[in-house]
Amino acid sequence: MDDIKRSMDKAKVKADEIVHVEVVKDGYQVFYRNGEGLNTGFVENDAAAKWTPFSQETNNLNPETGLSWSANNKENLHLYFFYGAITNPDIARVITKKPDGSLEKSAKIVTTESGVRLWFSYYDKQVDAPMDIIGLDKDGKAIYP
Repeated sequence: MDDIKRSMDKAKVKADEIVHVEVVKDGYQVFYRNGEGLNTGFVENDAAAKWTPFSQETNNLNPETGLSWSANNKENLHLYFFYGAITNPDIARVITKKPDGSLEKSAKIVTTESGVRLWFSYYDKQVDAPMDIIGLDKDGKAIYP
């Protein structure tokens, strides 16, 4: 964790809290809070521990709709993913898919020590819009959007 923090400091990343670190190919995807926003970046798993931001876009940690989302296709890192925050306690599962039902993925949901519920799903290749992001309750009923 110290290497990740040093990498973020070196890149002048403003983070109030690192909420989750996910091991991915060749490094770590770091989800962090900055104010009321959820952001993410990548730290290489090598001696340099270089920081790569994924987006300048901030994902809302307190979405009025109960779920927020962003997508990123980072070709140079071969990381293609969707992520966001969940505030609706009834959302038990998040799926991402094309409108025709193809490319369906069930997202991993993590509840952090600080109470942030975040979700993310990875794809093997670039995924272009349109995509459906669906929040399901414990019975599998769609409650988002």
